[in-house]
Amino acid sequence: MSNHEEHHEADFALHAPYNEHVALMGNWNDWEPIPMERGDDGWWRVSVPLPDGDYQYKFQVKSKSYFSEGEMVTIADPRSLVVSDDFENTLITVKNGERVITNYEWKHDDQPLPGNMDLVIYELHVQDFSGGPGDVREGALGRFRHTIEKLDYLVELGINAIELMPVSEFPGEHGWGYNPRYLFAVEKSYGTPDDLCALVDECHARGIRVILDGVYNHSEVATPLAQIDHNYWYHGQPMDAPDQQWGPKFNYEFHDDQLGFWPARQFALDAILHWVTHFHIDGIRFDATAIIRNYDVLSWLNSAIYQHIGGAKPFITIAEHVPQDPSVTGIDGPLDAAWHEHFSKQIMATMCGQPQEGRDPYNLDALIGVIDPLRDGFASAQNVIKYIDNHDQERIMWQLGEAGFVDDAAFRRMKMGAAILLTVPGIPMIWMGQEFGESAPHTQERQPIDWALLQNERNTDLQHTYRGLIALRKNTPALRTDTFDVVHLDQERCIMAYKRWNDEGQVVVVVANLQDDFAGEVQIPNWPGDGTWHEYVHDYDIEAGGGTLTDTLAESEVKVYIKAG
Repeated sequence: MSNHEEHHEADFALHAPYNEHVALMGNWNDWEPIPMERGDDGWWRVSVPLPDGDYQYKFQVKSKSYFSEGEMVTIADPRSLVVSDDFENTLITVKNGERVITNYEWKHDDQPLPGNMDLVIYELHVQDFSGGPGDVREGALGRFRHTIEKLDYLVELGINAIELMPVSEFPGEHGWGYNPRYLFAVEKSYGTPDDLCALVDECHARGIRVILDGVYNHSEVATPLAQIDHNYWYHGQPMDAPDQQWGPKFNYEFHDDQLGFWPARQFALDAILHWVTHFHIDGIRFDATAIIRNYDVLSWLNSAIYQHIGGAKPFITIAEHVPQDPSVTGIDGPLDAAWHEHFSKQIMATMCGQPQEGRDPYNLDALIGVIDPLRDGFASAQNVIKYIDNHDQERIMWQLGEAGFVDDAAFRRMKMGAAILLTVPGIPMIWMGQEFGESAPHTQERQPIDWALLQNERNTDLQHTYRGLIALRKNTPALRTDTFDVVHLDQERCIMAYKRWNDEGQVVVVVANLQDDFAGEVQIPNWPGDGTWHEYVHDYDIEAGGGTLTDTLAESEVKVYIKAG
């Protein structure tokens, strides 16, 4: 270090309002504790003269937690952006006395992004999206930069939003991220904070929004807040069923009367705004809102997010609320949209032709009841995220095999499900690999998707079907409205027809043979308009007359008829 090198005061702070001792320890002075002072706001602070460079630090705290009361513990900063490999220390870069969050220079903030009702969401897990069989990086652990390499694939498919499974720091080299230890930190095995910025920016360059999966019900057991003062941040007793106790549970009901604020609520909000501000994300999917069980908190977080954004960009807040409860969305609900679990369960039963969780596969009234969000209790189509399967479910292709649908029959059922998913009211979501028939059984072990499947004609054909149906949805305004009406139900032959439309006179009718039996000629009465219609899937024109359309349907076939106004 030069004698002339300038030292700036770098600030360090920890919120621990009722702890008796907090000190800073850093590698710049061989980890010798530096006393900190507590302010009236409950924050302990100290400034240290540091030249520009990279450093590690942690805090020494006299614990108030019930399991280590009065003991000295050392913890990384609960608001760490990057932590050391052993999770013990916080890593920072200091420049002119300020810590550097990212060095990334944003290039595509001015790109227009799709509104919420225009979204076609692709849920992906960074580690498993790349590196699988048939991938150019076969065997490599998926990272943010590898996801960037696949963005053009998603553009070609027609995707305009990705939902990333959690990317905040969790212990271990592989995981899904639902056990976060540091809510502000970027998972090291995925890449650096700058790498995540680059992924978001490259998505925006292509008109793709980025929705982040956020875990705000609980923390991983060794999270720093739990070691500082467990019951200040978390419930002291288990609040949930044994199979839902995933770690310390945030106590959003606790109000610090002395300081006049809600500690856990503020911490969750600060974490969310951290991702919005520094990583420019376009939405949050709230994990496990049914066991957060507090609409006031969700509403408060939602309002604060939108106040922060100030209408500068489209944004969406999504609830994973299971069991389903439409009241988590809508005019009076706290969040914008919710996963449409009833639709998923019913469409999986229908596709597999077998009862599933009490759902009859060929009960057309039940199917219609979950296709239409309004009949299922939601205020609008914009309040539901429709999906067939997701990371929590067995893949639908695997389920089809278990149900006895194999080879061509399985792919017919996959196409049928895709056609319904992409033509019904709501915002559609696809689980990575679903579009080409990934069929691996459900596991939390490392399981990168099998890109080699695209060397098979059936898989590629399914992918092309998805691509065509996504294009249809994006190019057909009637499919992005609340409108839905039943045209015809034939319970005996298991054929249904439903209509979508808009105020500009566009009408779409979808006709589906829900059984894997050849239907042959079908007559659909109550047809909404005589004259020429265009069938989209097979690209031909057909005449309707006398209020009836007559056509043919093969096994599991869905046809889509469009009449322009």
